[in-house]
Amino acid sequence: GLIPPDATLYFDVVMLDIWNKKDKLQITTLSKPERCNRTVENYDYSKDSTYDTYVGTGWLIKGMDQGLLGMCAGEKRSIIIPPFLAYGEKGYGTVIPPQASLVFSVLLVDFHNPKDGVFL
Repeated sequence: GLIPPDATLYFDVVMLDIWNKKDKLQITTLSKPERCNRTVENYDYSKDSTYDTYVGTGWLIKGMDQGLLGMCAGEKRSIIIPPFLAYGEKGYGTVIPPQASLVFSVLLVDFHNPKDGVFL
């Protein structure tokens, strides 16, 4: 049981993830419509059937704010966000562990701008 003094120890280590501040946001466009009349810009309000948000105002984590910019309605993207652009060393409660890289598959369904008129 005990390790003697001056013993040489060997360990097998499995690294699950290594990250640093030089890691970059990874954006892969999976599909994009031929016509793109409007793209996500800072302060756009993006709307789909499951999540509505303002982009570029701090409502989202930094990586998602950056990952959505330039998207067209109907576009699909894979967005991989390193921890320092997400929830960092603290994580998010019991839902997201500390230092987690996040992977999102995003389909931008529609735009809504509060300044747009109402059309019936």
